Amino acid sequence: MQYLDEKIKEFGGLFKDRLDNDLLQDAIYYVDCNERGLAFETICDQISEYEVPITKEEYDIAISICNELKMDVNDISIKHMSDLITD
Repeated sequence: MQYLDEKIKEFGGLFKDRLDNDLLQDAIYYVDCNERGLAFETICDQISEYEVPITKEEYDIAISICNELKMDVNDISIKHMSDLITD
């Protein structure tokens, strides 16, 4: 699972200048506590809640992580992220 942990941290890092850094670091810290699902959900929730614009590539990474975590891609935050895609 170390690969997935790094992938989640890298995904969070993509939003370093677009999300509040303290909130983002708190979310990423969950990975170090073996709470990778919570970390990923928290990052996605923040993106959705603050309506942070994302790229299609970032969205695809989120879907990939979601699938690897065996989470529901129809989760409200994940679905809302698709509306935040910019070109």
